Amino acid sequence: MCDVNSYKWYKAHHICVKCGHENAVRNHTQCLECMMKSRESARAYNKKNKEKLKEKNRICHSRRYYKLKELGLCTSCGKRKTKNNKTYCDYCSARKNRKTREKYLLNIYATKNMCEIRV
Repeated sequence: MCDVNSYKWYKAHHICVKCGHENAVRNHTQCLECMMKSRESARAYNKKNKEKLKEKNRICHSRRYYKLKELGLCTSCGKRKTKNNKTYCDYCSARKNRKTREKYLLNIYATKNMCEIRV
């Protein structure tokens, strides 16, 4: 990697900021070869530290959940207010109920005869 001034110069001239030799891919700051190396490096790191990253994500999501719940916002979208001390807003609740109902009906139709189904 290069210093800040070189980075800005490479970026302005559409040259890879990592190797400084190739042209950068359109709308990116690295060439294709450096992007592939970075991707492989990230995959190897994620594979090696899988459990640590899972725990970190679990803590982060748990913290977000309780923060939103304390503020009275929907824990799914984080945008709308909830009613009656619930965790989902009306929109997310309806969406979740619809998906659950569809999944249930697919399971029912797949496992039973048509004459046995009462909807």
